[in-house]
Amino acid sequence: MNLNDDGILEVNDKYVIGTNDGKEFRQVVFKGYKLLNGKPMMCFKTHNNKNISINPSYYAFTIEMDKEEEPRYIDGDY
Repeated sequence: MNLNDDGILEVNDKYVIGTNDGKEFRQVVFKGYKLLNGKPMMCFKTHNNKNISINPSYYAFTIEMDKEEEPRYIDGDY
């Protein structure tokens, strides 16, 4: 599947996901992408094994959880 993916989400990492209608999903694990009627959907699994598929156009924010590494800066020499 060819997506315009900037590599923001990493498979099997935990996140808090928000949608543009104000809904928030905490402690979800990103599982990858799938196609639904030709549109790419972001797929997550909750801590109690429920599946969530989010259309990227309704996606508002992501917060990484439980990262054990130092912050990396993308732009500039820091």
